[in-house]
Amino acid sequence: MLLEGVNLSVPAGERVGLVGPDDDEKHALVYLLSRFLDPSAGEVRIDDKNLKWLTLDSVRGQVGVVLQQNLVFNDTVANNIGCGDPAYSVPQIIEAAKIAHAHHFIQKLPYGYETPVGEVGTALRVGEQFRIALARAILRDPAVYVIEEPTVSLDDDTKSMLDDTFGRVLPGKTVIFLPHRVSTIRSCGRLYVLHRGRLQAAGEHRELLAKNDLYRHLHYLEFNEFAEPVGA
Repeated sequence: MLLEGVNLSVPAGERVGLVGPDDDEKHALVYLLSRFLDPSAGEVRIDDKNLKWLTLDSVRGQVGVVLQQNLVFNDTVANNIGCGDPAYSVPQIIEAAKIAHAHHFIQKLPYGYETPVGEVGTALRVGEQFRIALARAILRDPAVYVIEEPTVSLDDDTKSMLDDTFGRVLPGKTVIFLPHRVSTIRSCGRLYVLHRGRLQAAGEHRELLAKNDLYRHLHYLEFNEFAEPVGA
């Protein structure tokens, strides 16, 4: 069992982050939200509705998920963003790509939006794959975003583009980050620390940095090249 007795509530419109040493635990928690997994005990609610009694389509229409394990699949760029859904027109797909700062590099691909990507298609850098996955989520305009930031180092231009996208798209949305940048953890109104299947601590970045040994250790190892003084 990856999670045991985890109980947390995220107010609508709030931006929070999940941190912890075990990626599987963090993934399990957000999988429950999008019903990739259902809980063996307890329940998950959105707007006070038990997700177990809602259709998968309705749940996944409300929750936009961007995880590192499935940024792109083996198809054209257009189908990666629109998922082949005829409800979305080419102009809508392009607009979502523009908001995600993906349009510029997509235009440079051999066949533009019809270029195959994925396992046997054109190889893309992680930052480019991430922006395509962001465009896929943006296209659907969900109420809730789950965003796992790339674990690889990103260049400054890509960071700036992502910050611009987040700044335009995320205000007013409920956002659950699996953060890998210091700027992101600082932007979260609340952070939840998972450890050994349980919610070990919760609070703002500075509060946890000052009072929680595990969070301070995680911050030192993952989020900063050098140790950050308490209260920074």
